[in-house]
Parts: sequence; structure tokens; C-alpha cells
Amino acid sequence: SRCVFNIGSPDLDVMNSNDLPSLEFVKNYYGIDFQKFAIVMFHPVTTETNKLKDQVKIFVDSLIESNQKYIIIYPNNDIGSDTILQEYERLLDNTNFKIYPSLRFEYFLVLLKNAQFMIGNSSAGVREAPYYNIPTINLGNRQNNRVKSNTIISIDFIKEDINNSINKVLKIGKIEKDVDFGDGNSDKKFYELLQNERLWQITRQ
Repeated sequence: SRCVFNIGSPDLDVMNSNDLPSLEFVKNYYGIDFQKFAIVMFHPVTTETNKLKDQVKIFVDSLIESNQKYIIIYPNNDIGSDTILQEYERLLDNTNFKIYPSLRFEYFLVLLKNAQFMIGNSSAGVREAPYYNIPTINLGNRQNNRVKSNTIISIDFIKEDINNSINKVLKIGKIEKDVDFGDGNSDKKFYELLQNERLWQITRQ
């Protein structure tokens, strides 16, 4: 008997919800005055800390030179996050950037849904962004071997490639995704599974 049931990603239940706040509310809440913007989430790769300083410098240089508006969310606390935060200090007086230690998940979703693109190496770029058909520029190796949507451009830390990719996604806009993480009702599917007697007869082994 079957013992793996594909019910989709529970995150999508929130993403699909009609209860998310409006973009105007979220922008007011965080003091964001950008009309158009992209989202930046960049985390250290713990096996590549020796390369990190150079990688982040190239990344931040490219963001500055693109002259776009960006909402930046802090990296996680893995080794190397301080190197990333040091580079972000160069952006503190730059009006094209808003930097936040964290965002409430529902508020982040509203911003993501309305972003021009996402850039960095976060799993949100390979899962949440494609759900909203938002293009992602994925840098480096952190998301290797994850499911990849056609909405994702994967490149290395080469300034010319980053610049070209930013120009490309700005031209393309939203892209119809080709990867499916479910249809936003995993809670109902999970509940129905729990009601199914056959589920409880599956061997624990």
C-alpha cells in the first residue's frame, strides 16, 4: 500500500490565502516608498566561506550599478553572515536600498508577489518566487540540486552575468512557472488523509 502522499507545500496555503494584507498596508508598515522594487536574500554558503568576501563584494557592486530599487533581508546566522552584513553597510546611505533584519512571513509574501524579481541564493527564490511567477536570479551553489523552475536564472559571481541577468528579468517580467508545489490546499488534503482508515493501517516500518 502507498505510504507517501503528495499534498503539496503548506507554505502555499498561506501564499494562496485571501487574508494577506494589501501591498499599500505592507509598504506603510515597513516605510517602503518604492513604486517598483526587487527583493534581495543572500546567505553564506558554509563550505565556501573563503570565497565569500569576494563574492559579496561583486554582488553588492552589481546591485549598486544596476540603479534599481531593492528590499534587502538580512542573511541567516550561519558562519559568514557578518561578512555579508559588513558589505551591506556600504548601502546604508543609498536611497535605492531598504535593509531589514527580518520580515513577517505574510508581509514578505505580499512584497514578493509584487516584486519585479528576486536575487540572491535563498530557497524562497526557488520555491515561493516561482509560485507567484516572479523571476529569480540565483547566485552560486547554495540551491544546487533543488527543484528548478523555468523562472530561475542560475549564474555565478561574475559581474557581467549579474548585470545581464538583471536587465534580462526586467525585460521579461513575470514568467509562467513550470514547477508545481501544490495548489494551496495542503491543509484540507492533510485533514482528509487523517480521516482515511487505510492511512492508520500502514506499517510503521
